[in-house]
Amino acid sequence: MSEANAKTVQSGKPTVQFSWTMAALLSFPMAFLYVGYVMGFADFRLMTYRNPAVILFTLLYILLVSQGAERSECKASPESRVWAGCLLLTAASLCFYQPVSFLALWQILALHLEAVYWTLCRTQCLIHNQTSGSFLLEFVWGGLVGPMRRMLLRIHVLSTAVRDYLTHRSGQKLSPGLIGLSLFLAGGIGMLAWSLLSGADPFFAEVAAAAGTILFSGVSPQIMLTLILSLPVGAWLFGLAGGCLASTKPLFSQSQWKTSMARIQVLPAFTTALVLSVLCLIYILFFAVEAFVYLRLLISGAITVTVACQYAVQGFWQLCGIVILNLSVLAALRSTSEVPLLTSKRLHAAAKLFCLCTLAFVLLAGVKLGIYAFVFGLTLRRILAVWALSVLSAATLLAFLGLFRSVPAARWTVLYSITSFTLLCCVPLENWIPLL
Repeated sequence: MSEANAKTVQSGKPTVQFSWTMAALLSFPMAFLYVGYVMGFADFRLMTYRNPAVILFTLLYILLVSQGAERSECKASPESRVWAGCLLLTAASLCFYQPVSFLALWQILALHLEAVYWTLCRTQCLIHNQTSGSFLLEFVWGGLVGPMRRMLLRIHVLSTAVRDYLTHRSGQKLSPGLIGLSLFLAGGIGMLAWSLLSGADPFFAEVAAAAGTILFSGVSPQIMLTLILSLPVGAWLFGLAGGCLASTKPLFSQSQWKTSMARIQVLPAFTTALVLSVLCLIYILFFAVEAFVYLRLLISGAITVTVACQYAVQGFWQLCGIVILNLSVLAALRSTSEVPLLTSKRLHAAAKLFCLCTLAFVLLAGVKLGIYAFVFGLTLRRILAVWALSVLSAATLLAFLGLFRSVPAARWTVLYSITSFTLLCCVPLENWIPLL
């Protein structure tokens, strides 16, 4: 990938050329900053992410990728600004509040997710040019598969730059293999000559020792190890950002995505109706048993604080799992059903009943969580459980509305979940909870 093939921006101003060589060189100090100070490896504070370096790295990453995107004619969408804002707020909350519990781990995971997806959004590598139902596929491809496939992109860019420079200087066309062999031979022979001359004359040996001391006096073993570890990190960073900038189109075009989704719509209407009917019957039976048992206890006056606490603590996460299962089943059936759920009256009615059952499970989980928090008070885990339940509630309501009108349920669910979590982390929860 040579400089001649770089994209340019045509405007009233002079043409600004995107330099792949400069981008590849900048990935080295960026990786060292991340490994040494964001992760804290240079001063034995591994996996901290709770220092000003995380804000500095985030700002530099956003600035460099944005500059590359502008020079590659990628316009910033309003949604990319939302992801950039979430990324900066997450970095700031990690730096200023410095959480030490499991919340820090979730924030670190959110930080990386936001960085990857903002990069895809800013470089126009999303399938639908915005957050959509393909979010999970885009994240896996952009954060794992794509950078791993482009781990050697930085080596390719730098070797091409060296080859072009030497070709220009020598007037001969040189291959990367020949350049590498030449450097290896020159370096090996030079080191051998240096060693022999150091043994031949003690004064030259003293000069050689002094030169080595000057060159490596400020480099500790920890710094050397940080440099070594930063090499694969820098390759991954350049594979992510540089690979997105080099891509002229996303993983799938919108037409290819629609064609692929149309090909998997092979599930017969009978199977769709049977799955929905069986699940609805099981759920109705569950609610009937719940109502019968607890109404009987209520009438007999047998509900005490202990019984209420047992009711609240049992089955909350299982109910959340049922809600996730139902949303997954509904999304899978809408994607694979041969007959669309909105066109068949029977399937539409079954889907509405299915969503109502899911809403009932959300309400039941909310009641359990409310009782438990009222009796035992709020903790960090319970506050995060409230947030998780709010995300499930939003997803269920959007899925229910999607049965009546065209609603991008997946898009709004993802945006709500990431923005609400980011805003929640802007509150010093670990400091406030003991005061509640």
